Amino acid sequence: MRRRALSSPSAPSLSVLLLVACLLPAGIGASSRVELVNNGYENLVIGISPSLPESEGAALIPAIKEMIKNASEVLFTATRRRAFFRDVRIVIPKSWSNTDTDEVAVFESFQESDLRIDNSSSVYGEQPYTRQPGECGDPGDFIHMTPAYLKEEVFSYFYGPPAKVLVMEWARLRWGVYDEIGYSGDPKYPIFFSLPREDASGRTDVEYRVNVCTDTILKGKERMFNESKLCTFTHEGLPDDNCVFFPDANQTAKSSLMSFPMVFSDTLVDFCDDHTHSSLAKTRHNDRCNGQSVWQVMLQHSDFKGNANPAISNPEEPKIKVVRETIADYVLVLDYSGSMSIAGRMVRLQLAAQRWLLHEVQLHSSVAIVRFDSTASLLAPLTKIDGDAVRKSLASQIHATNNGGTSIGAGLKMAVELLEGRANKNVFLITDGEENKAPMIADVKNDIISKKLCVTTLAMGSNAAKDLEKLGDLNKCPSFTDNDNDTSNALENAFEGVSTRQQSVSLDEFFIKIEETPTIQTAAPAYEGLFLVDSTVGKNLTFRLKADVKSHVLSGPTLVRPNGTSLQGAADYDAIGNVWTIVVPEAEEGYWQWKVTLSQDSSRYIQATVHALSRDPDDAPIVSTVKFLAPATGVSPKDQNIKIIATVMKGNNPIRGAHVVAYVTPPDPTASAQEYDLLDNGVGADAVAGDGIYSRYMTTFAGEGRYSIKALVKGGSGASVNNGPPPPPTFSSAGRRRRRSPDLSIKPKPCCGSEVPYDPDTATPTGNFTRVSSGGSLKVSDPPAPGEDILPPCKVTDLQVAELYGQDEGGYILTLVWTSPGDDHDEGSASDYTFRLSEVRPDLTNNGFDKAPASTLLHFERAALNGSGVLAPFGSSVALYVTYRGDLTFGTEYLLALKAKDEAGNESHVSNVASFFLDQKLVLPTWADELIKQLKKSNAEFFSQKRVTKDKS
Repeated sequence: MRRRALSSPSAPSLSVLLLVACLLPAGIGASSRVELVNNGYENLVIGISPSLPESEGAALIPAIKEMIKNASEVLFTATRRRAFFRDVRIVIPKSWSNTDTDEVAVFESFQESDLRIDNSSSVYGEQPYTRQPGECGDPGDFIHMTPAYLKEEVFSYFYGPPAKVLVMEWARLRWGVYDEIGYSGDPKYPIFFSLPREDASGRTDVEYRVNVCTDTILKGKERMFNESKLCTFTHEGLPDDNCVFFPDANQTAKSSLMSFPMVFSDTLVDFCDDHTHSSLAKTRHNDRCNGQSVWQVMLQHSDFKGNANPAISNPEEPKIKVVRETIADYVLVLDYSGSMSIAGRMVRLQLAAQRWLLHEVQLHSSVAIVRFDSTASLLAPLTKIDGDAVRKSLASQIHATNNGGTSIGAGLKMAVELLEGRANKNVFLITDGEENKAPMIADVKNDIISKKLCVTTLAMGSNAAKDLEKLGDLNKCPSFTDNDNDTSNALENAFEGVSTRQQSVSLDEFFIKIEETPTIQTAAPAYEGLFLVDSTVGKNLTFRLKADVKSHVLSGPTLVRPNGTSLQGAADYDAIGNVWTIVVPEAEEGYWQWKVTLSQDSSRYIQATVHALSRDPDDAPIVSTVKFLAPATGVSPKDQNIKIIATVMKGNNPIRGAHVVAYVTPPDPTASAQEYDLLDNGVGADAVAGDGIYSRYMTTFAGEGRYSIKALVKGGSGASVNNGPPPPPTFSSAGRRRRRSPDLSIKPKPCCGSEVPYDPDTATPTGNFTRVSSGGSLKVSDPPAPGEDILPPCKVTDLQVAELYGQDEGGYILTLVWTSPGDDHDEGSASDYTFRLSEVRPDLTNNGFDKAPASTLLHFERAALNGSGVLAPFGSSVALYVTYRGDLTFGTEYLLALKAKDEAGNESHVSNVASFFLDQKLVLPTWADELIKQLKKSNAEFFSQKRVTKDKS
């Protein structure tokens, strides 16, 4: 958001905030516009961050072009001649005015780019990475690379050559596959893993392998301390956690590309398929994709499914253009049909549109206004926003007189004509009904696609056209919804979202929303509220109070500083939008109070928001986003899990320990908002612990229709900025070949396995802070009926064997520990478990678990489930004794897994596979000791009571 710096908070002018997205996905952004057409990927966007200086461009742009050209050839080989990069756009910031371009941007922007060139992250350093919050096969959010990685050769030695690394990251982003390497010290994805081996005499032994997917045995050596010391081994014959692997420079393996950067070989050119894949390796890909090969997952994608895009002889040369972001042009297409009178929709739309024009739409943009009912008419032609007078003039054109039928196509047709010849063409369509007059949406569809209009839609009420989301999806633009009784400010947040997705700005222009109240209706004579200004924000703080009518606000609002002094008479009033604004050039850190006196009319409302710039323009602010992770055009929870995802970052650095609550407003206006506590613990819906992405499955559905979302983030004493992993150990990190270069004196570890490394000694406490963010809508079809239980417990991902006891008369006793799943995914408590132990992994797969021999079952007292606290709510750390009634032998690796079940009989997927040896000294999780003590005590009490009962009988 851009705001003039004011010398006084009472300057008599309209307060205009330029709402923008910066550095992070907006949370309401559309999916990628990339398409595979006749074997060539088109519309690939590489975005350069506005935080980078223009001086980077001279070296950076040629490096990007070189990478794309080389990567296209690598991709063509890796996909077996079925895909290459045909059409690529490099979008540069608007501020890069001295850099040559081929044309202006249309859709292209940094925050919606597929590959982002941006400052480094404290966690990843200069390492390229892909943000993947979804499941196996789901597309990622974006690829991140740094200027240093692309320009400085030393980082290619660390992480691999850019062309191959881009193809590896593209596989994650596009097809939803994962890396096939291990990580030093990772509890789930170690550097080495064991395999059973049968010698010529039939004796079964165990050998260890490097945790990669290669079509031949990897050649290299295990070493510690910069390759100068030999590894130490456990008594099971496995290298210990301080051992790393240094592959030889010359290898014969051709796959897998997903083994970069562990395997640093020019021979790697393929992805593993069913013939070369190691389903036993303990990699993230096997864990997330249930043992499928990368190629198998790729073949399920629409790019290749059903032999789409069969092999061709030769790829085309990529066409790469440099484009500059440009100011957006907008056409508001507003429904004025008779049904807009229901529930005050027309009046609410009028106020929201006027406030957007007066206070939010970017300076120098052009805006036109179209109204439609049975036909369409022009309320205002495309007009450049060059000052307050134009804003007021446009806002005054929006009236609230409505009648007639609904011809959405007529309004869209006029918008297409108005935007002819413009570059960044945007339409915001708001409607509440099904179209019943020609022309229809279908009549304009081809023009929208061919002329590249971004049509953002908002459905008011529950009867809006069913295909609105498909209209937005034509060019991958977002959709929103507004419940008739919504109190979360969804309508105005949708207008804000239209502006947000179009602008990328540097940190000194980025306004943060730190407070947003619901609509407040009260008969009290006055109202007071609080908001928190934290240490990272406070410049040009803008407080805004909105009311449906001016007469409801008798005096005020007034702001009270943390020291108790008041800002008297500081409010600037907008008579068109009924908005009072107070701007504080430098707001002190602490709790601020706002006060207002009211008319005591409880049928009227007020609503307040607070935004502020970063306190230090060179210091990244804390930013939050939220979204539904589901197809834009709609989804049934019977067919697909729905995730709620929120990010909390400071620049590109994750915030740990924040309290994140998502509020989901259902389509039923009589139903209350649903609350979800989002977690960043690597369990349930959350993919990686500590990465600043907070997740939860959506498990409650109040009927079919459109749902909106909002998130409130709070930081307190437990929240901190992850400033990077602990200092490197004295031994070499995994996946790093020794190179003859002085720059390699510090060898960074690859990141990240199942959890993001964190160093509490260098982490920065955030202190108290608040952030508010909103996302696009979710269209739910065919939800479960009231009382229908269709959602199973989520998969357990951290099962471990904590203790092993010798054989007694009943068998071997093991203590298992894990994090409990829910009843419905990650909500509630599971009702039962099944455990199996086997020497062969096929018995412990989703396909083989229920078919495994009865001898693999582990036994436990059903009554002990409650007594030991195992049936605890989702996220609880639990432990249980189980008994194996077969024989165990020394030197053999044994494997365990479980399934959870709810009271309706819905079963989870098979858990991760835990392993142990009979003579193993097991390393306990830090939380397991106390649990085991409690378990022993509760079991002792249970069996003691059982014996007493038996004696009495």
